Amino acid sequence: MSAESQLQGYFARYEPSIARLGKALRAKLRRRLPGLFEVVYVYANQDALVISYSPTENGYDGVCSLGLYPSEAKLFFTRGALLSKVDQNKLLQGRAGVRHVVMNKAAELDRPEVEALIVAALKLAKLALDAKAKGTVVIRAEAQKERASRVRRAARSASAGERTSRSHRRRV
Repeated sequence: MSAESQLQGYFARYEPSIARLGKALRAKLRRRLPGLFEVVYVYANQDALVISYSPTENGYDGVCSLGLYPSEAKLFFTRGALLSKVDQNKLLQGRAGVRHVVMNKAAELDRPEVEALIVAALKLAKLALDAKAKGTVVIRAEAQKERASRVRRAARSASAGERTSRSHRRRV
């Protein structure tokens, strides 16, 4: 299955109105951020689909991310705390380094205040975009599942080893 097909399958897990909003925001972000990788993560514990727009295949290098949740979409800025000078309208929410703007409609991405945040984020990242460049979709969702599974197995084996060690001490 292609990465694009997998991504469409992730969108299909949401209510139609939220899926349409997510797809529309994604299309606008792809046009606005040509050449960047779309690094896709699925966070089952938050019921979230996150697409990071990154110059590398690593989401943590992303300039911004689209987060899709059951009832809303958010535009995240990785270095959002550093964008406060540009955020004259106080759109950015959150307290950590990463900040977000709630996106209720795809047209909100066209607002001058949001565009100013994107421009500032690109400047912070020292990125110059090539309008002709094609971005690539990178699915990290499966890697997340594998990593979580390894962590659970390691925790179980450590726990089992601890129980064995305690029972051995009792016998001695």
